[in-house]
Amino acid sequence: MQRGALDPEIVWAGTGMMGQVTAEQARVDGNTKLLAIIGDPIAQVRSPEIYNPRIVKAGVNAILLPMQIPTEAFDDAVKGIMAIRNLLGFVVTYPHKERVLPYADKIGRVGRAVGAINAMRREADGSWTGDMFDGAGLLGALASLGQTAAGRRILLLGAGGAGSAIAMALAAAGAAEIGVFDLDASRASNLAERVQKHFPGCRGHACEPDIAGFDLLINATPVGMAPAFALAPFRGELHAGLTVIDIVPKPETTALLALAREKGCPAANGAAMISGQADAVLAFFGIGAA
Repeated sequence: MQRGALDPEIVWAGTGMMGQVTAEQARVDGNTKLLAIIGDPIAQVRSPEIYNPRIVKAGVNAILLPMQIPTEAFDDAVKGIMAIRNLLGFVVTYPHKERVLPYADKIGRVGRAVGAINAMRREADGSWTGDMFDGAGLLGALASLGQTAAGRRILLLGAGGAGSAIAMALAAAGAAEIGVFDLDASRASNLAERVQKHFPGCRGHACEPDIAGFDLLINATPVGMAPAFALAPFRGELHAGLTVIDIVPKPETTALLALAREKGCPAANGAAMISGQADAVLAFFGIGAA
Protein backbone atom coordinates (compact mmCIF):
# COMPACT_ATOMS: atom_id res chain seq x y z
CA MET A 1 0.00 0.00 0.00
CA GLN A 2 1.48 3.32 -1.03
CA ARG A 3 0.62 6.75 0.21
CA GLY A 4 -1.65 8.62 -2.15
CA ALA A 5 -3.99 11.55 -2.35
CA LEU A 6 -6.89 9.09 -2.13
CA ASP A 7 -6.07 7.71 1.33
CA PRO A 8 -9.53 7.65 3.00
CA GLU A 9 -8.20 8.70 6.40
CA ILE A 10 -7.20 12.02 4.81
CA VAL A 11 -10.19 14.14 3.83
CA TRP A 12 -10.05 17.57 2.28
CA ALA A 13 -12.07 20.48 3.61
CA GLY A 14 -15.07 21.09 1.43
CA THR A 15 -16.13 17.45 1.06
CA GLY A 16 -18.95 18.03 3.52
CA MET A 17 -17.77 15.15 5.71
CA MET A 18 -16.14 17.06 8.56
CA GLY A 19 -18.26 17.17 11.71
CA GLN A 20 -18.20 19.53 14.65
CA VAL A 21 -17.71 18.17 18.18
CA THR A 22 -18.60 20.56 21.02
CA ALA A 23 -16.95 20.55 24.44
CA GLU A 24 -20.14 19.00 25.86
CA GLN A 25 -20.08 16.19 23.31
CA ALA A 26 -16.37 15.56 23.80
CA ARG A 27 -16.64 15.10 27.59
CA VAL A 28 -14.18 12.47 28.81
CA ASP A 29 -14.31 10.65 32.16
CA GLY A 30 -12.65 7.70 33.82
CA ASN A 31 -14.84 5.22 31.93
CA THR A 32 -14.04 6.60 28.48
CA LYS A 33 -12.75 4.01 26.01
CA LEU A 34 -9.99 5.09 23.66
CA LEU A 35 -9.49 4.64 19.95
CA ALA A 36 -6.32 5.90 18.30
CA ILE A 37 -5.44 6.76 14.74
CA ILE A 38 -1.73 6.28 14.19
CA GLY A 39 0.43 7.63 11.40
CA ASP A 40 3.37 9.88 10.57
CA PRO A 41 2.63 12.68 9.93
CA ILE A 42 -0.79 12.84 11.60
CA ALA A 43 -1.85 16.51 11.42
CA GLN A 44 -3.41 15.96 7.98
CA VAL A 45 -5.94 13.32 9.06
CA ARG A 46 -9.60 14.26 9.38
CA SER A 47 -10.82 10.99 10.88
CA PRO A 48 -11.40 12.42 14.41
CA GLU A 49 -13.72 15.06 12.90
CA ILE A 50 -15.65 12.37 11.04
CA TYR A 51 -15.67 9.54 13.59
CA ASN A 52 -16.23 11.33 16.89
CA PRO A 53 -19.66 12.78 16.01
CA ARG A 54 -20.71 9.26 14.97
CA ILE A 55 -19.44 7.85 18.28
CA VAL A 56 -21.43 10.48 20.19
CA LYS A 57 -24.54 9.75 18.12
CA ALA A 58 -24.18 6.02 18.90
CA GLY A 59 -24.22 6.85 22.63
CA VAL A 60 -20.84 5.25 23.27
CA ASN A 61 -18.43 6.68 25.85
CA ALA A 62 -15.37 6.62 23.61
CA ILE A 63 -13.18 9.03 21.66
CA LEU A 64 -10.83 8.75 18.67
CA LEU A 65 -7.49 10.48 19.24
CA PRO A 66 -4.67 11.16 16.74
CA MET A 67 -1.25 9.79 17.66
CA GLN A 68 1.88 10.56 15.66
CA ILE A 69 4.13 7.51 15.68
CA PRO A 70 7.40 8.00 13.79
CA THR A 71 8.71 5.07 11.82
CA GLU A 72 11.90 4.79 13.87
CA ALA A 73 9.87 4.39 17.09
CA PHE A 74 7.08 2.29 15.61
CA ASP A 75 7.61 -1.02 17.38
CA ASP A 76 8.05 0.40 20.88
CA ALA A 77 5.16 2.81 20.43
CA VAL A 78 2.71 0.20 19.10
CA LYS A 79 3.58 -2.20 21.91
CA GLY A 80 2.99 0.63 24.36
CA ILE A 81 -0.44 1.65 23.09
CA MET A 82 -1.52 -1.99 22.80
CA ALA A 83 -0.83 -2.31 26.53
CA ILE A 84 -3.35 0.44 27.38
CA ARG A 85 -6.23 -1.46 28.98
CA ASN A 86 -9.01 0.94 28.03
CA LEU A 87 -7.92 1.05 24.37
CA LEU A 88 -10.54 -0.53 22.10
CA GLY A 89 -8.11 -0.52 19.19
CA PHE A 90 -6.65 1.75 16.55
CA VAL A 91 -7.01 2.97 13.00
CA VAL A 92 -3.85 2.95 10.89
CA THR A 93 -2.83 5.42 8.20
CA TYR A 94 0.32 6.20 6.22
CA PRO A 95 2.98 4.81 6.46
CA HIS A 96 2.10 1.98 8.88
CA LYS A 97 -0.58 -0.11 7.13
CA GLU A 98 1.84 -2.90 6.20
CA ARG A 99 4.20 -2.65 9.15
CA VAL A 100 1.40 -3.21 11.68
CA LEU A 101 0.49 -6.63 10.20
CA PRO A 102 2.70 -8.71 12.54
CA TYR A 103 0.89 -7.29 15.58
CA ALA A 104 -2.44 -8.83 14.56
CA ASP A 105 -3.15 -12.36 15.83
CA LYS A 106 -5.89 -12.70 13.21
CA ILE A 107 -6.28 -10.87 9.90
CA GLY A 108 -9.53 -10.65 7.95
CA ARG A 109 -9.88 -12.00 4.43
CA VAL A 110 -9.66 -8.61 2.72
CA GLY A 111 -6.63 -7.56 4.79
CA ARG A 112 -4.84 -10.79 3.86
CA ALA A 113 -5.63 -10.25 0.19
CA VAL A 114 -4.50 -6.62 0.18
CA GLY A 115 -1.41 -7.33 2.30
CA ALA A 116 -2.13 -4.41 4.64
CA ILE A 117 -4.61 -3.42 7.34
CA ASN A 118 -5.95 -0.10 8.55
CA ALA A 119 -7.79 -1.10 11.73
CA MET A 120 -7.02 -3.37 14.70
CA ARG A 121 -9.25 -4.20 17.67
CA ARG A 122 -8.70 -5.93 20.99
CA GLU A 123 -10.86 -9.03 21.45
CA ALA A 124 -12.37 -10.18 24.75
CA ASP A 125 -9.60 -12.76 25.19
CA GLY A 126 -6.90 -10.11 24.74
CA SER A 127 -5.97 -11.11 21.19
CA TRP A 128 -5.93 -8.64 18.31
CA THR A 129 -7.84 -8.76 15.01
CA GLY A 130 -6.98 -6.57 12.05
CA ASP A 131 -8.55 -5.93 8.68
CA MET A 132 -8.53 -3.50 5.75
CA PHE A 133 -11.42 -1.07 5.30
CA ASP A 134 -10.12 1.25 2.58
CA GLY A 135 -12.40 -0.60 0.15
CA ALA A 136 -15.37 -0.94 2.50
CA GLY A 137 -16.32 2.65 1.81
CA LEU A 138 -16.96 1.75 -1.82
CA LEU A 139 -19.55 -0.76 -0.66
CA GLY A 140 -21.08 2.03 1.43
CA ALA A 141 -21.19 4.29 -1.62
CA LEU A 142 -23.04 1.57 -3.51
CA ALA A 143 -25.43 1.15 -0.60
CA SER A 144 -26.17 4.89 -0.72
CA LEU A 145 -27.47 4.25 -4.23
CA GLY A 146 -29.53 1.26 -3.10
CA GLN A 147 -27.10 -1.15 -4.76
CA THR A 148 -24.71 -3.96 -3.81
CA ALA A 149 -21.59 -5.49 -5.34
CA ALA A 150 -23.07 -9.00 -5.70
CA GLY A 151 -22.98 -10.26 -9.26
CA ARG A 152 -21.61 -6.98 -10.66
CA ARG A 153 -19.33 -6.63 -13.68
CA ILE A 154 -16.91 -3.89 -12.72
CA LEU A 155 -14.38 -1.80 -14.60
CA LEU A 156 -11.84 -0.41 -12.12
CA LEU A 157 -9.60 2.45 -13.21
CA GLY A 158 -6.45 2.50 -11.08
CA ALA A 159 -4.53 -0.35 -9.46
CA GLY A 160 -2.73 1.59 -6.73
CA GLY A 161 -3.29 1.30 -2.99
CA ALA A 162 -6.88 2.56 -3.11
CA GLY A 163 -7.72 0.49 -6.19
CA SER A 164 -6.27 -2.65 -4.62
CA ALA A 165 -8.33 -2.30 -1.45
CA ILE A 166 -11.47 -1.55 -3.47
CA ALA A 167 -10.98 -4.55 -5.75
CA MET A 168 -10.61 -6.95 -2.82
CA ALA A 169 -13.62 -5.53 -0.97
CA LEU A 170 -15.78 -5.84 -4.10
CA ALA A 171 -14.59 -9.39 -4.76
CA ALA A 172 -15.26 -10.37 -1.14
CA ALA A 173 -18.77 -8.90 -1.48
CA GLY A 174 -19.59 -11.16 -4.41
CA ALA A 175 -18.63 -9.24 -7.56
CA ALA A 176 -18.73 -11.50 -10.62
CA GLU A 177 -16.01 -9.75 -12.63
CA ILE A 178 -13.43 -7.03 -12.06
CA GLY A 179 -11.57 -5.66 -15.07
CA VAL A 180 -8.56 -3.59 -14.02
CA PHE A 181 -6.99 -0.79 -16.04
CA ASP A 182 -3.88 1.12 -15.04
CA LEU A 183 -1.35 3.12 -17.04
CA ASP A 184 1.18 0.71 -15.52
CA ALA A 185 0.04 -2.49 -17.22
CA SER A 186 2.10 -4.71 -14.92
CA ARG A 187 0.42 -3.21 -11.87
CA ALA A 188 -3.02 -3.87 -13.37
CA SER A 189 -2.06 -7.48 -14.17
CA ASN A 190 -0.67 -8.01 -10.67
CA LEU A 191 -3.86 -6.77 -9.01
CA ALA A 192 -6.06 -8.84 -11.31
CA GLU A 193 -4.03 -11.96 -10.52
CA ARG A 194 -4.34 -11.34 -6.78
CA VAL A 195 -8.10 -10.90 -7.06
CA GLN A 196 -8.32 -14.22 -8.90
CA LYS A 197 -6.07 -15.94 -6.36
CA HIS A 198 -7.86 -14.79 -3.22
CA PHE A 199 -11.40 -14.76 -4.64
CA PRO A 200 -11.63 -17.44 -7.33
CA GLY A 201 -15.37 -16.87 -7.66
CA CYS A 202 -14.66 -13.43 -9.10
CA ARG A 203 -13.07 -13.16 -12.53
CA GLY A 204 -10.15 -10.74 -12.23
CA HIS A 205 -8.38 -9.61 -15.39
CA ALA A 206 -6.37 -6.70 -16.73
CA CYS A 207 -8.12 -4.90 -19.57
CA GLU A 208 -8.42 -1.77 -21.64
CA PRO A 209 -10.67 0.97 -20.18
CA ASP A 210 -13.63 0.16 -22.45
CA ILE A 211 -16.94 0.22 -20.54
CA ALA A 212 -18.68 -2.18 -22.92
CA GLY A 213 -19.91 -5.22 -20.98
CA PHE A 214 -19.57 -3.60 -17.54
CA ASP A 215 -22.35 -2.31 -15.28
CA LEU A 216 -20.20 -0.45 -12.72
CA LEU A 217 -17.39 2.01 -13.47
CA ILE A 218 -15.07 3.07 -10.64
CA ASN A 219 -12.41 5.75 -10.89
CA ALA A 220 -9.74 4.99 -8.28
CA THR A 221 -7.15 7.31 -9.85
CA PRO A 222 -6.44 10.94 -8.88
CA VAL A 223 -7.62 12.09 -12.32
CA GLY A 224 -10.29 14.74 -11.85
CA MET A 225 -8.96 16.19 -8.60
CA ALA A 226 -8.90 19.96 -8.19
CA PRO A 227 -7.40 22.07 -9.64
CA ALA A 228 -7.36 19.80 -12.72
CA PHE A 229 -10.86 18.94 -13.87
CA ALA A 230 -9.84 16.24 -16.34
CA LEU A 231 -12.07 13.33 -17.33
CA ALA A 232 -11.02 9.95 -15.94
CA PRO A 233 -9.79 7.66 -18.72
CA PHE A 234 -12.42 5.35 -20.21
CA ARG A 235 -13.74 4.44 -23.63
CA GLY A 236 -17.32 4.13 -24.79
CA GLU A 237 -20.61 5.90 -24.12
CA LEU A 238 -22.00 6.24 -20.61
CA HIS A 239 -25.59 5.05 -20.33
CA ALA A 240 -28.33 4.85 -17.69
CA GLY A 241 -27.62 1.16 -17.02
CA LEU A 242 -24.09 1.95 -15.85
CA THR A 243 -23.38 3.02 -12.25
CA VAL A 244 -20.45 5.41 -11.84
CA ILE A 245 -18.43 6.03 -8.66
CA ASP A 246 -15.53 8.46 -8.54
CA ILE A 247 -13.60 8.20 -5.27
CA VAL A 248 -11.86 11.57 -5.75
CA PRO A 249 -12.78 13.54 -2.59
CA LYS A 250 -12.39 17.03 -4.07
CA PRO A 251 -14.10 18.47 -6.02
CA GLU A 252 -17.40 16.85 -5.04
CA THR A 253 -18.48 16.77 -8.69
CA THR A 254 -15.67 15.72 -11.03
CA ALA A 255 -15.84 15.80 -14.80
CA LEU A 256 -16.67 12.09 -14.75
CA LEU A 257 -19.54 12.52 -12.30
CA ALA A 258 -20.91 15.52 -14.17
CA LEU A 259 -20.99 13.49 -17.39
CA ALA A 260 -22.48 10.45 -15.62
CA ARG A 261 -25.35 12.48 -14.19
CA GLU A 262 -25.95 14.12 -17.57
CA LYS A 263 -26.32 10.63 -19.07
CA GLY A 264 -28.69 9.47 -16.31
CA CYS A 265 -26.21 7.13 -14.59
CA PRO A 266 -26.61 6.43 -10.86
CA ALA A 267 -23.50 8.11 -9.42
CA ALA A 268 -21.70 8.63 -6.11
CA ASN A 269 -18.62 10.61 -5.12
CA GLY A 270 -15.70 10.34 -2.71
CA ALA A 271 -17.72 11.77 0.18
CA ALA A 272 -20.12 8.81 -0.01
CA MET A 273 -17.15 6.43 0.12
CA ILE A 274 -15.60 8.21 3.12
CA SER A 275 -18.90 8.07 4.98
CA GLY A 276 -19.28 4.37 4.20
CA GLN A 277 -15.79 3.60 5.43
CA ALA A 278 -16.32 5.47 8.70
CA ASP A 279 -19.47 3.45 9.38
CA ALA A 280 -17.68 0.16 8.53
CA VAL A 281 -14.65 0.90 10.73
CA LEU A 282 -16.76 1.89 13.71
CA ALA A 283 -18.92 -1.22 13.29
CA PHE A 284 -15.68 -3.24 13.39
CA PHE A 285 -15.09 -1.72 16.83
CA GLY A 286 -18.65 -2.50 17.91
CA ILE A 287 -19.90 1.06 17.51
CA GLY A 288 -22.99 1.65 15.40
CA ALA A 289 -24.64 -0.76 12.98
CA ALA A 290 -22.84 -4.00 12.16
